[in-house]
Amino acid sequence: MPGKVAMPIDKHAWHPSPLLGQIVLITTCNTDGTSNIAPKSWISMMSFDPPLLALGCNRQHWTAQNILREHTFVVNVPGAELAALIWLIAELPHPRPVEAAGLTALPALRIAPPRITECKAHFECTLRTHLAFGDELIIVGEIVALSIDDYALTTSDPYAYLQLIVFLEQRTYGVIKHAQHLTTKQP
Repeated sequence: MPGKVAMPIDKHAWHPSPLLGQIVLITTCNTDGTSNIAPKSWISMMSFDPPLLALGCNRQHWTAQNILREHTFVVNVPGAELAALIWLIAELPHPRPVEAAGLTALPALRIAPPRITECKAHFECTLRTHLAFGDELIIVGEIVALSIDDYALTTSDPYAYLQLIVFLEQRTYGVIKHAQHLTTKQP
């Protein structure tokens, strides 16, 4: 059995990273009504009923400021084919419209910020609450609409199609390429 080694608690120093964060693209609306896009990886489902998700974001980021002002945001789920572009998006100056990233804005079903056509799924959210820890925020959004590529619903392995990506550490990501189902029932 391998031994255990203490690691620093600063996530910047984690190598390898034992905690994954799904990479998503958040779209919000700027004060002038234009879209803003930002890659994020601190996101998780929090509740089934109501359907809540939590997003970690720095208060100084345009994303957080837009969400706190407008109370809406879209979580766009990219596939692995967008991974290299996602790192480039983070380098773009603000304001950062969807089109400046070379992507296509698609009207949302229920809220103002757009979905991203090239992404494979979209969670439209309204701000439910937020918690502040200095400049870091945990934003809790209620999912008010969900859309997904129709092919994901008809293919035998939707995860092979979605190719969800996760942040591991700086400039390093992983890809979920297929799903595995348990064949035995748990006691």
